Amino acid sequence: MSEGMHRNTIVALLGTPDRTEGSLNDPRLYDENGMRFNEKWIYSHLIADPAGVPMRIIYWWRYDFVGTVVRGGPDEPWRSDARLVDAVAKADPRLAPLDPANNQPLTPSNQHRPASECAGQADLGGHREGDDSLT
Repeated sequence: MSEGMHRNTIVALLGTPDRTEGSLNDPRLYDENGMRFNEKWIYSHLIADPAGVPMRIIYWWRYDFVGTVVRGGPDEPWRSDARLVDAVAKADPRLAPLDPANNQPLTPSNQHRPASECAGQADLGGHREGDDSLT
């Protein structure tokens, strides 16, 4: 995998894809444009792509970046591109680093900590807190 080519980093640079095909959990593998992948992100209307083109496909094999191809329009052939890798390497990651001082770990405990306080008698289910339509 190219260093820094993480899903969140690419979304921070390009935005969310117009369409996706496959899934990171899809067990099937596909071959297209010389890439073997199980998920692809399709961008059709990019405005600020590092290659200066409106169309890009990014290929993934689970969480790993496989490669990318670009084209200037629907009538052009897809071609490999390395400018996205260069742009990600130079870009501000836009994702704040995790500061352990501000994110203290929870002390392990066997004590149950409810997420909310329940009002009234416990029932067998089918009740939502604040919803009196079932009583």
